[in-house]
Amino acid sequence: MGGTGERNGTKRAEGIREDSITQGLTRVIREMEPGSRLPSERLLAEQLGVSRTALRDRLQLLEAFGALRRVTGSGTYVQALDPEGLAFALEVGMRASGLDLPALHSVRVGLERQAAVEAAIKGDPVLIGHMRRQVMAMERAQAAEDLDRADVAFHEALFNASENPALIFFSRALAGALRQSLLERRRKMRRLIHDKSLMVRTHDGIHRGVESGSAALAAAAVDAHFSAFHEAVLDRDEWPADVASGAYRARDGRVDADR
Repeated sequence: MGGTGERNGTKRAEGIREDSITQGLTRVIREMEPGSRLPSERLLAEQLGVSRTALRDRLQLLEAFGALRRVTGSGTYVQALDPEGLAFALEVGMRASGLDLPALHSVRVGLERQAAVEAAIKGDPVLIGHMRRQVMAMERAQAAEDLDRADVAFHEALFNASENPALIFFSRALAGALRQSLLERRRKMRRLIHDKSLMVRTHDGIHRGVESGSAALAAAAVDAHFSAFHEAVLDRDEWPADVASGAYRARDGRVDADR
């Protein structure tokens, strides 16, 4: 990873941040509420002291990132950035910066670990109960598709149990950016004879860790989850060192520390 592609991507990203027109538009947007309509292109170009052509180019960029919504015959509106918009920006940024998927998977591990920690601290029995229900759905699953749905729902329940809006938002954006990669990983898992038992055991381990109220146990359970899947189907250089090492493992729904 790295090299010319990464340097060029970094320069492009810095160019967008330092672009005076983009900065001016950003200041205007920050002063407006979601749903508000921007001034006309003519007025906005005059306000920023730029050409309408240059302005239109930046409007299209911010629309692509999900910060703006353009309605034909009506105008351009400010909108709250949604996870799908950020997912698109992440995909574009990865390609421009020469980043590979393992870099984003490391972020996913970090987000899930923090979500488990905060969920354990919050300790909402109803939200944690949603996690348990998805483990039970995995136990009942007869088809691979049912198992996959329970898997997705479990991780959504984990983030919801954290009650942290930022973690929930970024988890959804990251899931969008990693959609194809995660689908491929699930296809690999389906080839394993013990796929279902591994899914149930490791997810139940996370649930038990969070339910215990111990931040340390909750974090260790997430590490155990990713370590188990790593050992089953992934190459060792695709996960952070602490996860890839298998330092924590889930055994029969329990979390044991090897260090």
